[in-house]
Amino acid sequence: MSGSVLELSDLQKDTIREISNIGMGNAATSLSQLINTRVDITVPYVKVVPDVEVPRLLGGEEVEVCAAYVQVVGDVRGHLVMIFLTRDAQMLLNQMMPGADMDIATSEMARSALQELGNILASSFLRSLADMTGLVMHSTVPAVAMDFAGSIISYVVSNMYELSENIMIVDTRFEVGGDQIDGECVFIPEPGALGTLLETLGVGDA
Repeated sequence: MSGSVLELSDLQKDTIREISNIGMGNAATSLSQLINTRVDITVPYVKVVPDVEVPRLLGGEEVEVCAAYVQVVGDVRGHLVMIFLTRDAQMLLNQMMPGADMDIATSEMARSALQELGNILASSFLRSLADMTGLVMHSTVPAVAMDFAGSIISYVVSNMYELSENIMIVDTRFEVGGDQIDGECVFIPEPGALGTLLETLGVGDA
C-alpha cells in the first residue's frame, strides 16, 4: 500500500463535501429520470479515511450489501463503488420495475437492473466532477456483487495496481416514493488522485 492518509484542512473538507453534494445531486436527478419518480437526496457526511475504516462506516465487516463498482480512468484514476444494504437495493429495484416481483438474490434481471443503476449513478457523479474540474474522468462498465461489505472492499482493493490510503466515503440518503434508501458512494483513488482533484479546485495547499 502506498502513501499515507491525507490530512485535510477545513477548507478542503468543505470543498470535497460541496463537490460530493453536487455530484450525488446530479446522480439523483438521473435516477429520477430513470424511474419517473421524484428523488430527493441528502448527504449527511463525507469522510476521507484509511481503507481499514471503510467496513466500519458501512455498518460492519459482515453486513450484507449490494454493490456496483466501476473503474475510474482518465486524469484521475481509481475505483468508484456504489453500496446499498440488500433491503435498500431491493426497494430501489421495486421502484425501477414496479410489479416485476424480482428477488435481488436470484434474478438475473435484477442484477442487470442493478448494473444499470450503478452505471447511471457512477457516470453522473463522475461527469459532475469532470465538469467542475475540467479533468477527464470516465467509468468502465459496472460489475455487480452481493456479499459482505468487508469482502467487497477487500476485493476491489486487491485488484488495484497501486492504492492510496485516502478513501473517500460519501454517505447518501435517497427519498424515493416515500421510501428512505441509504447508500454509500466509495471512491478508492490511486495515489495522488485526491490531491489532483483538490489542486484543480484551487485548494491543494489550503
